[in-house]
Amino acid sequence: MAAALLGSGRVALARSPKFHRPRGPSCFRAACDGCLARVDGEPNVMTCRLPASDGLCIETQNVVGSRETDLLRAADWFFPRGMNPHELLAGVPGTQRAMQAFARRMAGLGKLPGSAPSAQRGASPRRKVDVLVVGAGPAGMAAALELLRRRRSVEIVDDDLTWGGGTQSLLGADADAWTPLRNAFAAAVSAKSLVVRLQTIAAGVYGDDVLVASHLGVEVVVARTLVLAPGAHDGALDFGGNDVPGVLSARAAGRLLAHGVCPGKRVVVAVTEGGGPFGEAFARSAPAAVLVRAPPSMARGSTRVTGATFPASATPSAHPAKDVTLSCDALVVDAPRSPAYEVCAQAGATLAREARGFVVLVGRGGRIRDGVFATGEVVGTPLAPSAIEREAAVLDA
Repeated sequence: MAAALLGSGRVALARSPKFHRPRGPSCFRAACDGCLARVDGEPNVMTCRLPASDGLCIETQNVVGSRETDLLRAADWFFPRGMNPHELLAGVPGTQRAMQAFARRMAGLGKLPGSAPSAQRGASPRRKVDVLVVGAGPAGMAAALELLRRRRSVEIVDDDLTWGGGTQSLLGADADAWTPLRNAFAAAVSAKSLVVRLQTIAAGVYGDDVLVASHLGVEVVVARTLVLAPGAHDGALDFGGNDVPGVLSARAAGRLLAHGVCPGKRVVVAVTEGGGPFGEAFARSAPAAVLVRAPPSMARGSTRVTGATFPASATPSAHPAKDVTLSCDALVVDAPRSPAYEVCAQAGATLAREARGFVVLVGRGGRIRDGVFATGEVVGTPLAPSAIEREAAVLDA
């Protein structure tokens, strides 16, 4: 749904909860708040995880006015350096409590649902499985196929609408390298050799219990072998305006392009050291895009990005001592991705801190502990077919 909205020119879909700044989709993997909207009366729906269909009522929430003009944005102009409502008018008798009540009414993430949701009653059902793989990206697919070859019974869960992970964000020759893995996995799915559960979240690991949630409800799964392949979060860079609608990750931009939606008419792609492969792959698939191999220092714009500023050394310029601003309506950023370590940490993994984030440390064959393994980008494996398949082959599960 978020791709459909962006394709129709609606880039600013949400508002930040405190200062009501415009927000737009930036990751397309349910890891940001830029696509949150009220859908058919239900608040805080991740529209990047909502299949598009006729008749849906999509509303921008947390606004007074309209999606384009939110009167509560005035808070951002009155307090350009931020505001702590607990300190505002502190010490003035009778006013601080009123100010805090006002701040609570201004902030938030939408109103309660129009009707009470149906609740799951009683204890969550429990069931046992042979192998549970968390993540249907490249590492999860390769691990599932390898365990199938060992005659194991495999179930794989992923919160996305389709399987494939980052391979869905590559086009042309960049996607061709993943074709053998994707074809083999598609054949296994078609033959029902494994169970794939999409729009399903491994919400937590508690001892040997995995809490699994979907629109069908919540259950506890106990796996003889648990393989964690959650991948990595998109890298975030620290520059002014990095939250302006139209600034999005290279992986998200590639995913959009694969759906036939280009994020803008004038796209600038910023590839930083340690990033890849999505930024350059996007630039090859969208020849009109301007590729800059440097991090931006500023994104300009309010309800949509209008330009990206780069240090003078990053771009050719007639004035080499001056920063360069490139006009654009979409800024695609490819920064080093951070391993999505959270569920691995819950399973007892040891973590190592690196510049890009926390990397999961594993023993021989990807072992975290008896019966629990991790594989793929979460353990620092490069996103390359040979590396992913080589790691799956030695999985000691």
